[in-house]
Amino acid sequence: MPDHRVIRFPAGCANAASYSDTAALNDIHAILCRRREWDPATLEDVAQVLARCGRPVVAVRDIEAAVEQTSAGLPQARVDADGTNVEVYQDQSGGLVVAIAATAHDEAELVVSLNDRQLHPATGRRT
Repeated sequence: MPDHRVIRFPAGCANAASYSDTAALNDIHAILCRRREWDPATLEDVAQVLARCGRPVVAVRDIEAAVEQTSAGLPQARVDADGTNVEVYQDQSGGLVVAIAATAHDEAELVVSLNDRQLHPATGRRT
């Protein structure tokens, strides 16, 4: 059994414009700076503030990028996004290659576009 719990909170309200990002940040600061022992309910309070200002809470991926040279001396860009890898390089004929290796879960949610035209739509995802 996991040692954490999922905090469910309502999606942002359409009239959330009256509650500004600055006000939300001030509220979160006040919540985190309370003078007491750490309480898991603190995360619920922060989630409620984010919901009130209309900001979604999403998992953030670590994304790393690097540019290297191939053995032929040509540039090659690599991006690692938590298990999904993208390589951009020039092949032997001079053409540009974009290669994506994705996990099964990421492949189902992957959206690839070229010149604002979707090449690989995600299944079950709104665009």
